[in-house]
Amino acid sequence: MNIRNFWKILSGTFLIVGASTLSAQSQAQMFSRPGVIGDSLSQGFYGATVEEKTQNWAYPVLVSKQAGSNVSYNVLKGPYLNFEDVLKGDCGVFCIAASIIGGNGSTVGLPTHAGITGADYTTVLQTSGQCENINATTWAKQWYWETWYWYTYRWVQVPDCQSPDKFHQFGLRSSGTQMQVMQAVKPSFLFGTAAANHVLCTALSTSTDCLDQARFLRDIRSTMSKMAAIGTIKGGVLFTVPNVTSIAFLENYNDPQGRANYSGLKAFFRSSVSDPSQVLDKNEVATITNFLTSINNEVKAQAVAMGFALADLKVLFDDLKENGRLIKSPSGYSPGYAKANWPLPGQPGIFGLDGVHPNMYGHSVFANELIKAINSKYGYSIPQVSEYTAWYYDSLNRNPVDLKKFLTDTLFGQFISWVIGIFV
Repeated sequence: MNIRNFWKILSGTFLIVGASTLSAQSQAQMFSRPGVIGDSLSQGFYGATVEEKTQNWAYPVLVSKQAGSNVSYNVLKGPYLNFEDVLKGDCGVFCIAASIIGGNGSTVGLPTHAGITGADYTTVLQTSGQCENINATTWAKQWYWETWYWYTYRWVQVPDCQSPDKFHQFGLRSSGTQMQVMQAVKPSFLFGTAAANHVLCTALSTSTDCLDQARFLRDIRSTMSKMAAIGTIKGGVLFTVPNVTSIAFLENYNDPQGRANYSGLKAFFRSSVSDPSQVLDKNEVATITNFLTSINNEVKAQAVAMGFALADLKVLFDDLKENGRLIKSPSGYSPGYAKANWPLPGQPGIFGLDGVHPNMYGHSVFANELIKAINSKYGYSIPQVSEYTAWYYDSLNRNPVDLKKFLTDTLFGQFISWVIGIFV
């Protein structure tokens, strides 16, 4: 063997060893300081509230733990209610009152997890725990001495700090906006999706009035540009938005009189439709579908531009809707296939009782799809969450509550339906 070939072989050996070492170090470096922006899916909204036991199952918490890291956040105890606890009798009058008021179970000075229920890319940039819009201004009188004897005023623009919703108040407190938090945290890895509420608003309001493509494109691009400027982010993960017209919150409705604009998709808690605003007709569904496609195309483009992993949750959800997802223990026992609904007797499901957000089992499914995408993109071997264990300890899946039956067959449920109908 000549000396040139010897050095080629030796160099190749060092490259193999070096690549292996780099791969092992890269995961630790990548997740040395994960940061999170996002919405209710990231914060751990469940039932109709956020609290410690639901926050523990949010996807950034699960994925970070599986990767050998962690995120810090302000622990909430409300506002609003955990439907499951109320319906199962685990939350009485005082518990309900405390939950509605809400507050913090514990706090941190600078959370590395800043995801907030109700957020989108616009609020990521402009809503703090103290101001609904940190950029908002109003006109006010400024008094001054124009001369030594003449006291007068002029109109000037001043900050207009309106109180944000309670989720932002308790979740962000005095740490700034989600973007400002990330700029202070300087994360190594970013959970960066806050796209869903740009289109989910249509399902919750049964209206397309909230769609604003220009705002979405402006603010997701601004968000990612600012993230790139931080300089510490080595990688991240984004995900597409599932078909919001297929969530359990909505169900088909055919108008008895055959009126097209009274037929379509209505909220599950409505027994009938008395106004076209209470239903998404086929034209509105088509508008939403087109908007969703444009949103997901932009999310995919941003993932490529940022060098992030991408989880296609729209494809996942479409498959869940069509085929379900097998739940199976290591010993081979299976309670069946989970469907894209909340659990019912003999039928596991991925949704919580609001028909919009995942239950604990659903969060594990969601987390595993992100883990798969991260492993595929970066060549890691992050272990998946045990979906069977998540199902086993999910009291909603193990002891289902038929919320729709409760709302229609009990006086208290009928009252709740009436109240929801008034305010939604």
